Amino acid sequence: MEKGIIGILNYALTKEIEGREFYKAKMDSLSNPELKTIFHTLANMEQGHVEYIKRLIKTYENSESLEVDFEESQENIFEKRELEEITGGTVSNMTLDLTVLKMGYMIEDDFMKFYLKAAESVEDKEAKELFLKLAKWEEHHRDTLYEYYKRLSDEYWTNMNFTPLY
Repeated sequence: MEKGIIGILNYALTKEIEGREFYKAKMDSLSNPELKTIFHTLANMEQGHVEYIKRLIKTYENSESLEVDFEESQENIFEKRELEEITGGTVSNMTLDLTVLKMGYMIEDDFMKFYLKAAESVEDKEAKELFLKLAKWEEHHRDTLYEYYKRLSDEYWTNMNFTPLY
């Protein structure tokens, strides 16, 4: 049994739990109902990742196999309609929502980078493929959050009658 794989999976489990708890905790601080729905969906997805990684650990410890089925759609995890409907509300609410969205984005980006590094660090082909698949999931979450962040950010700066140079 390659100890590195179990170590990676245990760390990944801890990070997925942290991500789930972040989304659950921040739902209440968001003012935008659509963003609350998004964070609820992300919390549920992270819970799915937690359960998946637990099964991976158990399977790998028993048979050194990483074959555990779990499919997450590569399609946009949120309806495009929701993206079009999101509006910010008051400037102070938008500021908080933007901050929370940015934090979610950074969490997903960190997860993605972790899984990419994990894929680079293992020799086992099955483990490498698994970690690349997990990285793809996290990349998709990250990119989706960035779409929402960009839209709200643009709306925020329009409301402020100012556009930053970025």
